Amino acid sequence: MTASLLHRLAKAAAAIAVASFASVAWAQQTVRVVVPFAAGSSTDLLARQLTDALRKVNGNTYVIDNKPGASGIIGSSEVNKAKPDGATLLLTTGGHITNAVLYEKLPYEPIGGFTPISQLTSTAGFLLMVPANSPYKTLEQLIAAAKAKPDTVSYGSAGNGNTTHLAGALFEKSAGLKLIHAPYKGSPMNDLVAGHIQMLFWGSSFATPIVKDGKAHALAIAGEKRIAELPNVPTLNEKGIQGVDVPAWAGLFGPPGMAPDLAGKIQREVATAMKSPAFIQQFAATPGSSRLASTPAQFSEAIDKEVARLKRDVTPLGIRMD
Repeated sequence: MTASLLHRLAKAAAAIAVASFASVAWAQQTVRVVVPFAAGSSTDLLARQLTDALRKVNGNTYVIDNKPGASGIIGSSEVNKAKPDGATLLLTTGGHITNAVLYEKLPYEPIGGFTPISQLTSTAGFLLMVPANSPYKTLEQLIAAAKAKPDTVSYGSAGNGNTTHLAGALFEKSAGLKLIHAPYKGSPMNDLVAGHIQMLFWGSSFATPIVKDGKAHALAIAGEKRIAELPNVPTLNEKGIQGVDVPAWAGLFGPPGMAPDLAGKIQREVATAMKSPAFIQQFAATPGSSRLASTPAQFSEAIDKEVARLKRDVTPLGIRMD
């Protein structure tokens, strides 16, 4: 047996040993799941539902670590620096990849700096909402008013560069309007309901109950199709407003350099957890969302495609966060 062959066999054996150790360690540890949003947010709720189900699948202990701020960058930075042993994971939203387009300088490489594990959910889209007492009862009325008096209609967002900001900016461009952007440090929903802002794009899973309770009115949805919970709300595409498409999903990432077999093992356990009756029952209370639990390869491919689309659609808006 040649020295070269012995060297290759030794490297292969070492790789198998490392992968096996990682899998064993994953089954014997406390796992910190970093959520770069505040406690009580929809992403935080999903993280708690998922980890409750995962505990019953693998017996691990899970700790949710909320690290809000800076469009998710603070929490993401911690995971980027963590060891790729499965002890630290990131559960975040599509805003994670919009940062790759909006920020020229980040404390990490936005795509290669993480290991995609699974796209957990997909949301039907963003509802275009107005206050319940708004004079605009249809999308056409809103557009007509905004065109008649430019820079008078305001839309709120959860902050500069947030996906809710991007949805408003894309709508403004596609409809040929001049709107006032009102960025908030948190949710602007209370101000919308109170009538302090005139419109808001918000994820359908959270916004739908507010509309059904009569606290706000939905004029349209920025998504591929109408949602079952609000069948009379048209899509923007139906109304001739194209291109208002921003990431509306939640996904699970690991630190960079995670072994493929470990990422795959975590994904398979996630998929099992998301099929459990308890998780399905809890998730059913989230309207407009679909369970996915995609594989690492599927998630990675979806991210690459979405980043390319965002660079094409969002870059011309001139929104920069640096």
